[in-house]
Amino acid sequence: MGGIKRFCHTYLFRMLMVALGVSTLCFLAVEYAPGDRAVDVALARYGEDVSPQAVEYIRMSEGLQNHPFYRYRLWLGSLVRGDWGRSLVGGEKVTLLLTTAFRRTALLALFALGLSLVLALPLGIYNGCHPGSLVDLCSAGLSGILCSFPPFVTGIVLILLLSIRWRMLPVAGFSSPIHMLLPGITLALGLAAGSCRVTAAAVLQARQSPHYAFARHKGLAGRSLFLPHGLRNAAPPVITYLGLQTAGLLDGVVVIETLFAWPGLGNLLLDAVRGGDILLVQGAGLLLGWIYVTVNSLAEYFADHFASQEKRGCP
Repeated sequence: MGGIKRFCHTYLFRMLMVALGVSTLCFLAVEYAPGDRAVDVALARYGEDVSPQAVEYIRMSEGLQNHPFYRYRLWLGSLVRGDWGRSLVGGEKVTLLLTTAFRRTALLALFALGLSLVLALPLGIYNGCHPGSLVDLCSAGLSGILCSFPPFVTGIVLILLLSIRWRMLPVAGFSSPIHMLLPGITLALGLAAGSCRVTAAAVLQARQSPHYAFARHKGLAGRSLFLPHGLRNAAPPVITYLGLQTAGLLDGVVVIETLFAWPGLGNLLLDAVRGGDILLVQGAGLLLGWIYVTVNSLAEYFADHFASQEKRGCP
């Protein structure tokens, strides 16, 4: 119970700091970018044929003539009351736009993460149990190549091969589950490359530890040896890495959504920045920061939980 209480206090403190930090940085980045925010909103709302009268109307109706920090203070006050505001461009509630986009982003991220685990964990465990084998050497080389490529480069290569050359998968869209395959595979390959090597190293280190040798001397073998004394001891570093990887997946999702025209948070945030939609940018930044802190905090908690249980189980 004490661990859960400590986790809640730490999580709430981190959440507060990230909420203030991310929202402030997003606000400053959009507010002090070159150009006029009223003009940006007018262009996004009415198109290229926008009149000066329309720009002034938006400036006055949306309060853009007020001092930036006065508007930021008003936004913070509304946020405390649970009101995230409305989009300056479309007028929809920010929470509704973020919820819709987040569901699509979460669907893509979970698919990519699940696919990467299916590829990486069995291979990493095998490599950790058979270091120096042909499979280990080949997977290490392939992982190095995949880790050296940014996600958008991998995505472009897959588009050229799977979509243009072989015509197996559609390039972009959201109308059917098959449209999720190409962006999901792109993200999963990069995730699997790193988690495979981390899993192999963790399993190898666990098998070389003194308590693993002691358990073997007691007569344990096979699953009764590896599962409680090998795999369990390898879990904390793997869980920690997966947590960091999941949080870092948000960066890749933003790029991949833009590349494959996936209507998630990445596309929504990019359109909001282009249109000078400050409230939507602040809301998206706040949500992404909250997700980042949540995933990292949960990964840290479970890694500490596994590590403490392993210490209690050591002779």
